[in-house]
Amino acid sequence: MLRPTAFAAVWQAEGRSAALSAEARIKRLSHAQKEHLAAENEAAGFDLRGLRRMPLTENGKGIFTMLFLCYPKCTTCKKAKAWLDANGLACAVRDIKTDRPTEAELRAWHRASGLPLKRFFNTSGLQYKALELAKRLPSMTEDEQFALLASDGMLVRRPILVDGDTVRVGFREAEWESLKPKA
Repeated sequence: MLRPTAFAAVWQAEGRSAALSAEARIKRLSHAQKEHLAAENEAAGFDLRGLRRMPLTENGKGIFTMLFLCYPKCTTCKKAKAWLDANGLACAVRDIKTDRPTEAELRAWHRASGLPLKRFFNTSGLQYKALELAKRLPSMTEDEQFALLASDGMLVRRPILVDGDTVRVGFREAEWESLKPKA
């Protein structure tokens, strides 16, 4: 699956149904209409009800500088996302279960984080316990551990916040304070 490398515009829908409906309507637009919609927040005949345009970051390039990987039902992920929103920090959101990280992404994030690989495992998850990973991980190679993490997003600790070359695993508000815009 190809992922976007830059966002021209982002809208937040009032729910899954509204998002799917808007996506279907956008796909029916011509290329020129899509470009106009992204640039001007309007397109002839396009209904924007139920959508809220989200700000892109202040980096002037029209791309998000942060990627937020989460499981939408996770209470810690909800708290982290609420904290980001409350502090005006825009990010691209990715569901770790339905769009799980690739092995290459996990390797890059692990290097950038400086954390032990074990910190990337969701040690309180049902899958971790069912696979008895507490016993098995010490005897597994690093390659085997990365392959395992990439096989199931629910094995990966969340949330993960990727901010350029900085990677934060798990939500600890005190560690995230440095993300706040300087006053």
